[in-house]
Amino acid sequence: MGDCTAAGPSPMAAAPAGKATQRRPRMSAMALAAAALGLALGCGRVASPNPGGAAAAPAAAPVAAAPVAAGPAAAAPAVAAPAACASGTCYVAVSVATVWVKPRYPRAVDKPALGNPAHPQLWVRAMTVAQKSWLVGRLETQALYGTKVTVTGHWRNWTQVAVPSQPTNRDRRGYPGWVPTVQLTRTAPPAAATSAVIRSQAAWLWSRWTAGGVAGTKMMLVSYDTRLPVVLAAATYVEVTLIGGQKAAVRRGDVVLHGAGSSWGATRARVVAEARKFLRLPYLWAGTSGFGYDCSGFTYSVYHSYGLTLSRDADQQAVHGTVIARSGLQPGDLVFFRNSTNGPISHVGMYVGGGTMIDAPHTGAVIRIDPVSSFAYYAGARRYLSR
Repeated sequence: MGDCTAAGPSPMAAAPAGKATQRRPRMSAMALAAAALGLALGCGRVASPNPGGAAAAPAAAPVAAAPVAAGPAAAAPAVAAPAACASGTCYVAVSVATVWVKPRYPRAVDKPALGNPAHPQLWVRAMTVAQKSWLVGRLETQALYGTKVTVTGHWRNWTQVAVPSQPTNRDRRGYPGWVPTVQLTRTAPPAAATSAVIRSQAAWLWSRWTAGGVAGTKMMLVSYDTRLPVVLAAATYVEVTLIGGQKAAVRRGDVVLHGAGSSWGATRARVVAEARKFLRLPYLWAGTSGFGYDCSGFTYSVYHSYGLTLSRDADQQAVHGTVIARSGLQPGDLVFFRNSTNGPISHVGMYVGGGTMIDAPHTGAVIRIDPVSSFAYYAGARRYLSR
C-alpha cells in the first residue's frame, strides 16, 4: 500500500489520513467507515494487524481463492499450473498477486484478483470508486509474476508471505501480507543470461510466434516491470520461458532486454520519461502494477524498472537517498508531503520541473501532473540518481 495523501476537497486542506505512512498504526473505525462509504481516501497507509508476526486465524471466514473463469479479455490457453507452494521460498505464479492485510476481507467483486489465472485489469475496471475506496487499509501491496516471496504462515487456502524485493522497516524479510495460496508456486523462474523487462503499461504473452511477429492466442497479460527469462530475441518478438518451462512470446516493442551484470542506464531524465507513460492511469490503493498504482508504488515501480530498489512506502523513501533543498529540485527527485504540520509523511510525487510533479494522488483520481505548491505541507525531497 503506498503512502499517499488522503483526498479532500482541495489539496491545500489537511485531508483525513488514508494510508498513514507510518506503517502502520491501526486504522480507526471512523476511517474504515469512511472508506466503506466510498470517500476517495488516498495514498497514505494505515496499520496492519500483527505486522510481520506469526499467522493468526482471522475471526471471519475467508473467501475461497478458487480459479476464476476467463472474462472477455482473458487469455487462452491457460498458462501451465506450476508446483504448489507450501513453505520456504516461493514465487508469484499469476500476472499480479494482490497482497492483503488479512485473508478475511475480499468481496465478490474481488474474485478476478483472487484466482489463478488472475485478471487484475478486469478487477480494476469493474470496481466503482466506492468499491476501490473500500480497499483502503485492507490491502498491503502487490507482487508481479515471478517475484520471489518468503512464506511465513498459512491459514486455510491463504498463505502469509514477505516480499523481499519490497523493503520495509516493518519486516526485515520484506513487505508482509496474505495472498491466495493458488497464486504461488515453489517452482522458480528459469535462469537466463538475459531478461525481458516489460516497459509498456501491460503486455500480452502469446502462444506462437513467426518471423512476422507474435501469433497464436493470448496467454497472459503481464504488468509493466515484469521480468521474463529470454530464449531468443528477434526483430519483432522476444521468446521467453515461463515458470514451469512453457514458452511464450512478447512483442519486441513492449520490452527492453537486460543482461545479467549490465548497466540499467538509469538517469533522472529517463525515469521521468518512464513516469509520464502512466499519465491518466487510475489510482489503486496498494497498487504496484501497470493496472493501477498508489503514490509510493508508482515511484517504487518506475525506479525499479531501471534496476533501483527503493523502500516500498513513502515514509521510508523519504529517509533514503540524498537530501535536496526545495530550491535545488531537479526532474526525477522525489518530493514528500504531510497531512498536517507535524504529521507523518503521507504522500510522494516525482518532480518533473517547472514547480510541478507527477503523482498518483488518491482513489478516484488518475496519475497526473500537479503543482508542488498545491499540497500545503511540503516535507522535503530526496534524490536517488546523481545524473
